Amino acid sequence: MTTFTGKVAIVTGASSGIGRATALHLAQHGAVVIAIARREDRLRELQQSHPMITPFVADVSDHNALAQCVEQTIDQHHRIDILVNNAGFSFYERHEQSTIEQWRATMAVNLDATYALTKLVTPHMIEQSYGRIVNVSSVQAVASEPSVGAYAASKGALNAWSRCLAVDLAEYGILVNVVAPGCIHTEMSVIDGQDETQSEMFQQWYVAQRKIPLARPGQANEVANAIAFFCGDQCTYITGQTLVVDGGLTVTF
Repeated sequence: MTTFTGKVAIVTGASSGIGRATALHLAQHGAVVIAIARREDRLRELQQSHPMITPFVADVSDHNALAQCVEQTIDQHHRIDILVNNAGFSFYERHEQSTIEQWRATMAVNLDATYALTKLVTPHMIEQSYGRIVNVSSVQAVASEPSVGAYAASKGALNAWSRCLAVDLAEYGILVNVVAPGCIHTEMSVIDGQDETQSEMFQQWYVAQRKIPLARPGQANEVANAIAFFCGDQCTYITGQTLVVDGGLTVTF
């Protein structure tokens, strides 16, 4: 059984879905978890679920707030061992209807915030000669569809940057990896009021015809399990890699 006793983790986008499942998994296995998200009510609920979770209410695009979070974490716990950059944003528009404002908003959350928080955390990991950074990407980085161009671009860039970061930080004992989820049943799977994983098209194409070989959407805890592997001390010789968690979706054609 993997244990995170004595480890301090920061998880973004922790109020729901994959981020929430990851924060709970790490806390349940011994880590002190600083959970960052915008929705205070959800974070308070998460805190009540486990005493090892400390909420920090912030929009990840607010870099000053991220700096405050890191400073408080170091003041209280004197170390940061794990960083999970999970917060994500997407809009759904075909290219001709999309705007530069939507593009910039996507990049601000999916790329800029990830860079900013990682930049703040890594000096402390370098000082202790230890760290685990996991960036949450998407299969959209390699298998695209219409209406999510900015999201796909941000996740493709995240994959590339993570590989470079892994090389940059290897000499300091810091491992950097990516988890790329496929169709996961979370709040982000609800588009225009409909859960796409429950739609007739999804059930016919992805389930009945097994475009997803496992014939179902994934669950947030299944992605959290993969993230936790990269966060743990059993992961010692893997860095710069992307682990796809998609039920086999990207191996079909």
